[in-house]
Amino acid sequence: MSEPSHTENKTVGAPYDALILAGGKGSRLEGRDKGWVMHKGLPLIEHTLACLAAQTPTPSRILISANRNIDAYKQTGQTVVTDERANFAGPLAGVEAGLMRCKKNNMLVIPCDTPLLPADLFARLEQALAEKSTALAAYAVTSDGPQPLCCLLRPSAVAWLTKYLDEQKASAIKWLEQLGACAVHFEDVAAFSNFNTMEMFQSLKSKGQA
Repeated sequence: MSEPSHTENKTVGAPYDALILAGGKGSRLEGRDKGWVMHKGLPLIEHTLACLAAQTPTPSRILISANRNIDAYKQTGQTVVTDERANFAGPLAGVEAGLMRCKKNNMLVIPCDTPLLPADLFARLEQALAEKSTALAAYAVTSDGPQPLCCLLRPSAVAWLTKYLDEQKASAIKWLEQLGACAVHFEDVAAFSNFNTMEMFQSLKSKGQA
């Protein structure tokens, strides 16, 4: 393949799809399905859906990447997609499955274990893409480092992702760097906190925040 490029002309506020990543093995949560771990009386998947509802504009369609508890995820009323690759191939396999279903809209990707994401996540990532028309992706970064699974992708990025995964590669940030993705800085580090370990939930409970 030659260097990534595209001919799509997306404007700020154009319709977009969103993908919630909930297809992992939950290795750091004793094998639990992260989307159904409870926080403040609701499963994380509901908190993540609320994050999307707070975006301006809201997504025109929401996809949930899941590889188990499929019927439960369908009960949210959203479209569920499963990996095209076997054996829990990692979050990028979920991204690939989502992109395969996005024919023309950009796709906002967020993990199901980040319930505090900022309401301007989409708007700022979309603005970055609008300002750099040659970019295929934009992703969040904080003072803690890159947040590669909080990203906005053009649908044409799927060809590059499939090639990357076929080469047995799995690093999300390295893939985004290959795409020449825009890094968008967010000041609020806590907004990107990952609720993905039992220690995190135990700490929240001890503080009366779970």
